[in-house]
Amino acid sequence: MRKLLAALVFVAAAAAVCRAQNLIPYQKGAKWGYADASGNVVVEAKYAAVSRFADGYGVVYDYRTGLAGLVDASGRMVIEPKFTYIDLCNEGIVAVYRYNGKNKDKKWTDGVWSYIDLSKPDSLFFGNSGYDMVGPFVDGVAWINGVATNSKRMQRYMPIMDKKGKKEIGRDYLLGVTESFRMVDLFARDDNGNYIVFDGKWALIDRHGNLLTDTSRPYDMVGEFKDGLAWVRRGGLYGFVNTRGEEVIPVAYKAVEGVPGAPVTSLVLHPESGAVRWVMDGSGRIAWLDEKGETVIDFIKSDGRIPVSSFVNESMWDY
Repeated sequence: MRKLLAALVFVAAAAAVCRAQNLIPYQKGAKWGYADASGNVVVEAKYAAVSRFADGYGVVYDYRTGLAGLVDASGRMVIEPKFTYIDLCNEGIVAVYRYNGKNKDKKWTDGVWSYIDLSKPDSLFFGNSGYDMVGPFVDGVAWINGVATNSKRMQRYMPIMDKKGKKEIGRDYLLGVTESFRMVDLFARDDNGNYIVFDGKWALIDRHGNLLTDTSRPYDMVGEFKDGLAWVRRGGLYGFVNTRGEEVIPVAYKAVEGVPGAPVTSLVLHPESGAVRWVMDGSGRIAWLDEKGETVIDFIKSDGRIPVSSFVNESMWDY
């Protein structure tokens, strides 16, 4: 009997996941809703706009107020439409943005961001606290920016494609919730496609809102967490922190791996002991350090190619 119940639960869960993945936006007149892959209406077309479904949720915009809320695969309203924008579905946490002013030119600069844990959708994650900009949760931590900057978080869009896969000109879905949000998505690009990143005052928090880095010495810029490390910048120099907020590779280098615009080397190392990042000193020499800040390959004068005289264990290469 227990096995039967377990099997039924599994089937039901699998069906719910499939249903969530298959929901697609549809339009009826001037309003939007959601349907499944067979065209069956799941969420009635009653919204001004809707996002693509992701991680079992979709962002919907109230037809009267234009404010954003969140629905699940059954059409149940998880978060009431009371925010200017909802973004970042990562690890069960979404970021919400609210602007209460009337100046359209300041709509994306003078509001505040906070988080909502989807297991407790009726309240803001950290009470009424708000931030100028927030990043996605990765491995239980996220970057928050506590000072106003010139950066703007804009609504993101997904093009509507016709049956032949060609973009329908002028038609887009609002893209609010995404399962693949990255830190670089926080920043706009210039006409050449380069990221426009402004300095801020960044700190690291955990899922409980606890600060993990020193707010009296915040970072000017921060990067994505990858293999447990994220690059940081302070005073024009770079280093790396881990998911505990520890500065394992000190902020003391001219350039480091992963920073937008940093030089590209021909060697990327991933030894069994942990991820390795390269760092560059003021004279342009490159060294490779592990996730503990210990030296794997000492500083060499090169473009990233290791001379034959340098010994590198084959298991450390990332081909």
